[in-house]
Amino acid sequence: MLNPGLDLDDLAAQFAKDGRIRVRDVLDRDVAEAVAAEMTGLPMQLFCATGGGVAVIDPQELVSWDRARQVELQRALAQAASRAEGFAYMGYRMTEAWRAGAPDTALGRFHSQLRSERMLDAVRRITGASTFDNVFAQATDYRPGHYLTRHLDDPKGELRKFAFVWGFTRTWDPDWGGLLQFYNDDAEPTYAYSPGFNTLDLFDVRHVHAVTLVAPFALHPRLAVSGWFVKGDPLNPMGYTHTGRV
Repeated sequence: MLNPGLDLDDLAAQFAKDGRIRVRDVLDRDVAEAVAAEMTGLPMQLFCATGGGVAVIDPQELVSWDRARQVELQRALAQAASRAEGFAYMGYRMTEAWRAGAPDTALGRFHSQLRSERMLDAVRRITGASTFDNVFAQATDYRPGHYLTRHLDDPKGELRKFAFVWGFTRTWDPDWGGLLQFYNDDAEPTYAYSPGFNTLDLFDVRHVHAVTLVAPFALHPRLAVSGWFVKGDPLNPMGYTHTGRV
């Protein structure tokens, strides 16, 4: 599945500098093309934080709501996001689907490969760590108005060890937002990755990061498979831990 031309030792040296890396042309091209083709037809749901917890809403249900209820949802999302405690995006929980019975699809096979010993060993070589033995993954689709505010995935690294974003976005302009943005301890932006195709963004979970707001004029979806290399059962409670205003 991985591009056989990758130099893992060189990637490890790059990762050691900052605890993060972008790898281009990371997968065999046929694999990347097959996964990208399937992502546009997934039964995704809206994942969002309203300040009172995480809501998961089917698109069909959302369009059936009256205007007052939709306005109330937008108000709750805005309030949570203003406190740096929010997110809204379309998602499909790959690991839960795999646990229910690994589907024989390009995405199902991709998930199986993510948790294979070959993949885990490659990531161990890049990160120089062997503290993980499993994976949690979800397919994501960010459209205009979607975002993920500044947060830490696992401040103590107790379950999640390294985060990943496998990019399957064929066309993107940085002016459209949707950047994977990193921050220093003073909440100042330091570095960002624009959505890409056949890319892997890999980083230590102790990096504060966000996905910036996707602009209303974005012409294409931001498609990715995101998640974590974890220790133990990947379906343990996975609630986000946010830094808030730092």
